[in-house]
This record gives sequence, C-alpha cells and structure tokens, in this order.
Amino acid sequence: MPDGSLSTVFSWLLQPGQRTFWGFWLSTALLALLWAAQHWSKRAPLLRQWLSRDYWWHPSARQDYLLVALNALLFTLLGSATLVLILMLANQSYELWSLALPPAVLASWHGITSTAIYALLLLLLDDLSRYGLHRALHSRWLWRIHRVHHSAAVLTPLTFLRVHPLEKLLYQWRTALVHGGLSGSYFFLFGQHSQPWLIFGISGSVLLFNLLGANLRHSHIPLRYGALERLLISPAQHQFHHSVRGSRSNYGSMLAIWDGLFGSWQSGAEQAPLPQRHHHLTQQLLLRRVP
Repeated sequence: MPDGSLSTVFSWLLQPGQRTFWGFWLSTALLALLWAAQHWSKRAPLLRQWLSRDYWWHPSARQDYLLVALNALLFTLLGSATLVLILMLANQSYELWSLALPPAVLASWHGITSTAIYALLLLLLDDLSRYGLHRALHSRWLWRIHRVHHSAAVLTPLTFLRVHPLEKLLYQWRTALVHGGLSGSYFFLFGQHSQPWLIFGISGSVLLFNLLGANLRHSHIPLRYGALERLLISPAQHQFHHSVRGSRSNYGSMLAIWDGLFGSWQSGAEQAPLPQRHHHLTQQLLLRRVP
C-alpha cells in the first residue's frame, strides 16, 4: 500500500475540521452517556438501542451509507473547483469595494480586533445563509431535492450526509459565496488576509458546535439545551424538525436566533415520530414524484 494511502482512506476520521473526526465521536458518546446517566432506568434502553446492529443496519441507514459513498465519488473532482470559485468571488468582492472606497481604510484595526470582527461576521453570515438555503429547500420548488434527506426513517449520525448531490452542490455554492465574498471584503477594508478564530488549528465555532453534540442531532437521543435553545439549536430541536409535524420549524444550523426572528422556532421539548414511508433511493435521486 503506498505511503499515505491509509490516511487518505480514513481522512474523514482524521480531519479535526470535520464533524466525523474521531474526537467528536468520542465527545458524542460521552454526552450520550451523561444524558442517559441523569435518568438511567428510563434512558438506558435508548442508549442500548443506539448501540444495536438493527439501528446501524436499518434499511434507511444503509441508504445513508450509499449516499455518502455516491457523493464522495461525485465530488472528489469538485473540491478544487469550489476553492477556485471562492477565490474568484473574493476577487470580485474586492473589485466591487474599490468602486466606492480606497483600499485598506480600516488598516489601523489590526490584530485581535480585526480577527474578532472577521470571526463574528463569518459565524453570523455563514449560519444565516445556511438557514436561508435550508428554508428554501423546504419550498415546493426545491423540496424534491431536500426530500432525500427527510426520507430517513431512522436518524443516525451519518444522516447529516444523506443529501441529494444537487443539494450538496447548492451548499458548496453557498459556502463559496459567503467565504469568498467576506474574504475579499476583509482584504480590501483591512489590507490583510482574514484570519478565523482558531483553537488547536480548528475554527472556534466549528469546534464548539461539534463538542455540543452535533452528531446527536441525527439520532434518537433527544439532548436538550434548556433556555439556551433560544440561542443554539439543540439535537432535540433538530430531531423535531425531522418529525412528521416539525418540518416547518427549526431550520437553523447552529444558531436558533434566525428561527426566532423569522417565526420558525420550536422548543426541543416536543417530540414526534419520524415519517415511516420508505421510498426507493433511485426514485428520490431522479426527483420523481412519490406518494
């Protein structure tokens, strides 16, 4: 086996910037144990179900794995294309600013101040754009694309990767627009390259999001954040979004403030069953109408 090939195969477990990083699986398991320990007699059966073969090898879960493999295959060659698009949009953003202002007008704001401004703007704009795209995917024009994700009859941590290739492409364009536009604007205004808030080389917001149980959002472990659910989307809130009654609420990715502002917020206290109709994956990928 060539040098480095093993790390390439398991890169999804080895990259700290990804939700699938092994350390986040460890923190997910710890959170689930702490959650179950509070009411062990009532919650232990749910924890045992989470560890069962029937859960991970459910027909719906097997569809998740197929979609993960399909998208990985399709988008292997598109990774560099997204980077090129980000650079193009950054350049266009720079050129647009130059029509109205001289460059580096905020050059005196340097160091921790400019880093904090960039980190905050990136967090807010990135999360708001995720909210907007997610809500648009629930419209009648784009629902057949997003329906693939919501057709899961069982939620596993890998269900977050259960998306139609067109949805994955839309999210890549969203990433390019936000990151490219903000990076170009920052470089023009501050005269320096943007620096995200990093902890151990990982984006601070990504690290916080993943440590707070991001991998439990697609599971049957209804972890709640209590009063913080007005600020942050909890696993329980996202699970309700997947339920038969909740698909018109909790569109947020990390922050719950957008749902609060636009009238789609719902507490994680209410739970409802998942849709149980199981449709053939090919029908969904071809965007065919299903009953």
